[in-house]
Amino acid sequence: MLGLEREVSFKVAGLRTHAIVSVGAALFTVAGAYGVQSDVLDPSRVAAQVVTGIGFVGAGAIMRSGLNVTGLTTAGTLWLSAAVGVTAGMGLLLLSFVATCLGMGFLVLVSVVKPKIMRSRIQQVEVSYLTGHGTLGPLMTTINNAGGEIRKIHLEEVGESTRRIVANVSGLRGEELSRAIAPIACRQEVLSVSPLPEL
Repeated sequence: MLGLEREVSFKVAGLRTHAIVSVGAALFTVAGAYGVQSDVLDPSRVAAQVVTGIGFVGAGAIMRSGLNVTGLTTAGTLWLSAAVGVTAGMGLLLLSFVATCLGMGFLVLVSVVKPKIMRSRIQQVEVSYLTGHGTLGPLMTTINNAGGEIRKIHLEEVGESTRRIVANVSGLRGEELSRAIAPIACRQEVLSVSPLPEL
């Protein structure tokens, strides 16, 4: 269920990865409990190592591109899949089922509700400027100093010496953002700013 949701969302780790992680964690747990000849059956020994080892798999799903970090949710679902496998291997089938349903509930609920909430709170800023003047740094600093946060940023080369920045900004209302980017609009290398700030 977790892997299928990630697959439908076109994430790097999908159905097969989550299923293999979960079955592998369950197998390690069962092997640790019943595969070792000992007077004491202690599946927690292997379970503790699964918790540590799954971090490496999860880290492989996390990618960074400039200021954007992706894959954190997928890494989290992989970690949850391992936990589901461990609890299933210990025989706690009801607990593993409930945990899976909770994870799916969070994934689906947030994916439905978040866009509606964030759409009203995110403002988009577009700045075109001549390259070679260090405009990106001051833009980010200005927005941060005003209390805003850049959620996503896209850089595009328009010509040989012209660049366009499209940034999604949260934490600022329209008039606050307009005042914040006013100093950027006054810079000599800036060709256009949208929305046009109140100078």
